[in-house]
Amino acid sequence: MSETQSFRDDSGERFGEAAQLAFEDAEQRRLRYHLLRLTVAGLSHDEIRPLVELGRLAFDGADVTEQVRVIKERPGVTPLASALASIVERGPVSAQFATRADVLIGAVTGAYAGMRDAGSGDTGQAAVLGAVGGATATAVGRFIQDRITEVGESEYLRPDEGT
Repeated sequence: MSETQSFRDDSGERFGEAAQLAFEDAEQRRLRYHLLRLTVAGLSHDEIRPLVELGRLAFDGADVTEQVRVIKERPGVTPLASALASIVERGPVSAQFATRADVLIGAVTGAYAGMRDAGSGDTGQAAVLGAVGGATATAVGRFIQDRITEVGESEYLRPDEGT
């Protein structure tokens, strides 16, 4: 079975597992627990503290540029840490979108999608792609919901142009 076939066939299971892990870690009420979990998907233990600091800046609405640089220029930075920093740096592009802090949480919990691949020779690519997907969904989710409210669900869900 191809890797694409496997992802397609187990996507529901992956979602369920990732959501359960995110729920368990959220119960701890600390970002570091989410990040600690991601060490299984390639994040280094040494990257947790700088990423928590990035989170603090994001939650404060402060400039994250310097902390992103610190993370990305760190010798031996992992692909996942670099991706999380890059995602937070890009953050919201408009007030219509989620906050930078929300995007961070979306990226971190989205990375859980790659947990199943940990230890299977995966270099964290699945976790990075999960982080991008989670951050994207978080960033634009509210905006999309507002557009749905504007046109109504039946119009939004109409399968053709119609009149």
